[in-house]
Amino acid sequence: MSINYSTTKHPYCHLSEAERGKIEVYLSEGLTLAEIARRLGRHRSTISREIKRGTVEQVKLVNDKKVYYEQYFADAAQNRYDKARKGIHYLKLDRISKHFLTAFTEAMTAKPRVHSVDTFVHVYKLEHPEEIIPSTKTLYTYIHQGLMAIKPIDLPKVIRIRKKPKKRPSTKKHLGTSIDQRPHSINDRSIFGHWEIDSILGLKTAGEPVIMTLVERQTRYALTTKLPEKKAEYVNQAILDYLKSYPIKSITADNGSEFSLLSELEGIEVYFAHAYSSHERGTNENFNGLLREFVPKGVSLTGLTQENLAIYTQAINDKLRRIHNYQSAKKLFELAQTV
Repeated sequence: MSINYSTTKHPYCHLSEAERGKIEVYLSEGLTLAEIARRLGRHRSTISREIKRGTVEQVKLVNDKKVYYEQYFADAAQNRYDKARKGIHYLKLDRISKHFLTAFTEAMTAKPRVHSVDTFVHVYKLEHPEEIIPSTKTLYTYIHQGLMAIKPIDLPKVIRIRKKPKKRPSTKKHLGTSIDQRPHSINDRSIFGHWEIDSILGLKTAGEPVIMTLVERQTRYALTTKLPEKKAEYVNQAILDYLKSYPIKSITADNGSEFSLLSELEGIEVYFAHAYSSHERGTNENFNGLLREFVPKGVSLTGLTQENLAIYTQAINDKLRRIHNYQSAKKLFELAQTV
């Protein structure tokens, strides 16, 4: 049995006025959405959304009583479309502030890089309201089209392809209390002082040093330290050292062997995520992704100094975060400690 795969590309374009007229006629004939979509060569969802946007409430008299009903009108739909499109234009590159482009390139190539594309656009708009600058989305479009000095490879988060993980049966036992028993007050981030922990490898070789990362869930503030090896005793000692200076009420970890002794720590609640469920520690995983810009995979951590690691961590903690309404994790962490 042969299978034919169509390689014809169907570039997206907006519905035309003529197509809207046909939709009105087809609806009056009682055709289904699927049949209308087939006749117009459009996706059924496109037709469904168009009908919702162009449907107008009507009223008629039936036996001297007002009866309200809804009906799609091509004219109403076209007028709504024209009104929505009015004033929309694509910002041409030659209209953008030259100062912005220069500053953007410098910010994206800074070592260490503090700004993301979005935070740089946000801050620059506040500081230079009189200048013409693009939106974050438009700027990314320029980058992908090769119109900027900055390339996608300069922005590690952009070139990363994330495949949806396959669900695997959880065959691994928890090293302690399951994340299922973690209180709602920790899950919803309403209380300060609850952390997620993980380790970052350089080379997957026995005896290689690793980085331990600890991220506070509410503020996204991170602590990092270089450990001599991926061993549980080194992890526990690092946590004990942090307890002298930081409020650590609970820790959520995966089931890695380096975290097998965490439950022995006194005064700290420890929870373990399910196997193959990195999303349950998404805060920590996101930080690790940011740190990978400075500490790439497959490179030995032997030459990494604690001083350089501190610089990288500070750069991330100082980043403005859209999730925090463009405030830094460091600022929020300091404020939380004063409450």
